[in-house]
This record gives sequence, C-alpha cells and structure tokens, in this order.
Amino acid sequence: MLFGSEKGLFVAAPIRKSGKIIGVLTVIKPKKSLIPFIESARKKFWSLSLYVALSIIILFISILYFLFSPIRKLSEYISALRFQKRVPFPKISIPEIRGLGEEMDRLFRELAGKEYVENYVQSMTHEIKSPLSSLLASSELIIENPDRLESLVSNIQLEGRRIQTILEKLLELSSLENQSQLEKKLNLNLQDVVQETVASSISEAVRKKIRFRELTETVYVEGNFFFLGMALRNLVQNALDFSNPGSEITVRCGKENGFPFLEVEDSGPGIPSYALERIFEKFYSLPRPDTGRKSSGLGLAFVREIAKLHDADLEVKNGTSTGVIARICFKTIF
Repeated sequence: MLFGSEKGLFVAAPIRKSGKIIGVLTVIKPKKSLIPFIESARKKFWSLSLYVALSIIILFISILYFLFSPIRKLSEYISALRFQKRVPFPKISIPEIRGLGEEMDRLFRELAGKEYVENYVQSMTHEIKSPLSSLLASSELIIENPDRLESLVSNIQLEGRRIQTILEKLLELSSLENQSQLEKKLNLNLQDVVQETVASSISEAVRKKIRFRELTETVYVEGNFFFLGMALRNLVQNALDFSNPGSEITVRCGKENGFPFLEVEDSGPGIPSYALERIFEKFYSLPRPDTGRKSSGLGLAFVREIAKLHDADLEVKNGTSTGVIARICFKTIF
C-alpha cells in the first residue's frame, strides 16, 4: 500500500501468518528527499514536451514548404512568361504539379507561337512588298527602255540583296527567339568583344571617314562571345549608318554601380521623337542620311533578343546634344 502525508511518503505491507494479518511493515521516505527526483522528472518532461512540439512544428513547416514551393515556382514561371521573359521551366519534384505546369507551358507557347506567326507574316509581307514592287517595275522598264539597262539591273540587284538580308535576319532572329536560355556560357572579357568588333568594322569606318574611339576596361561576364559580338556589331553598324563623315563613334565597356555594360555612342542626327517608341518594332527603320534607304528593321530586335539571353537590357536613347547612345546593361554583378 502506498500513501503519503505532508511529512513523507509511506509504503506499508501486511505481515501474514496462517492467512491472518499479524502486523504491518511500514517504510517511511521523507518528502524532502524525493523533491530532487520530482524536479528532475518535471524538467525532463518539459524538455521532452518542448522537443516534441518543435519537431512537430518543423515537420509541419517542411510539409507546407514541400507542397507549396512547387506551386510558387510554377506561379513565378507563368508570371515570367506573361511578361515575355526568357526563363527555363522550373524543377518541380511533385509529378502532378509538374505535369500541370508542363501542360500550361505547352498551351502558352502554342498560343504565343500562333500570335507570333500571324504578326510575322503580316510584317514580313508588308516589308517585302516594297522591294518586290521595285523589282517588278525595274524588270518592266528594262523591256521598255533597254538603254537604261545598267541602272535598272543595279536597282534589281540592290532590292534583291535587301530581300535576302531581310530573310537572313529573320532566320537569325527566329533562331534566337526559340531559345529560352544559353546552352553554353563562358566567362568572357567584354574588352575582347569590343576590340574584335571594332577591328571587323574599321574598313567601313575608314571608307566613310569615321573615327573609332575605344574606352574599355577589363570586365568579365558569363555569356556567348559570338552572340555578344553580333549584338555589338549591329549597334556599331547602326552608328556607322547614321554618322556623318569626319565624326567619331565611341565604343565602351565597363561597370556602372557594379553592373557590366557594353555601349556605342555616335554623333549623328539622333532619333526623331516620333520614332523613339517604335525603334524596337520588327521591320521599323529610319532612312539613312547618305542614301535615304532603310535597313531590314530587325537589327535592334536582334540585339534585344541577345541581351535577354544574357539576362541584360538594351537601352537606346538620344545623347545630350547630338547622336544616339545604345547600351547593353547586364543585371548580374560579376
């Protein structure tokens, strides 16, 4: 029998003989001697309870993260697609959510592709219509005016090359737009990109009596050397097309607030205010000052696609007094 009082804990057991109780054996344990054991047990109980509670909370948070992280990734991916950003499909571990995301991705790309083709066909038809009309007119005039054969054939060749340039640019642009990310990235020096681009453009600059000025520093980024070279060549070509003889084109690379950039600045007439909002439209082009002819109108769109693949922005604006400044701004600090 176990019972207690204010003074202690009593344990009693009967003493039996021949089935009869002839006495009682009682052991008394003072209560004070039990207090340390009780306190120790109480501390262990609360420690264990706290540990179990924390374990349950951590497990609950982990389960919530495991369930909602894929949904959050999918939501961010859809938002990026909505704003036409180049992002790869996220890694999602839950098969059901991954399958749903893949179906939504396919649907979005099919709808975007349909709109893309419709817009391209309309724009390309409009752009090629003009040189084709010129080709037909020149061929008819050859029959009517054989004495103008040389000038008319020259015009036919010029318009034919224009159509060829448009189609080549379209193929290059289409190839870029179908890429969501760069397959191969290398650690490259923007200074090398500038030097190679200027070297490849120097002969045309000399012919037009235009000087190049290079303001560069060693700046490393991760990207594709060939693509960045093509982008910079397009910007340099625009500067050459709109610069006056005897003027200067400045090509820069460096860092601003820690972010790398590539920049081309000319001292030409600048972009008219009515054209500033349209310069990135496919096939939109301004007449060249020396010839009055337009280009394919795909150069800046091409450069912008390359910039997107490198997680960069393309900015084009008029200079403070004259000329145009075109800059590729990288968003990652290296």
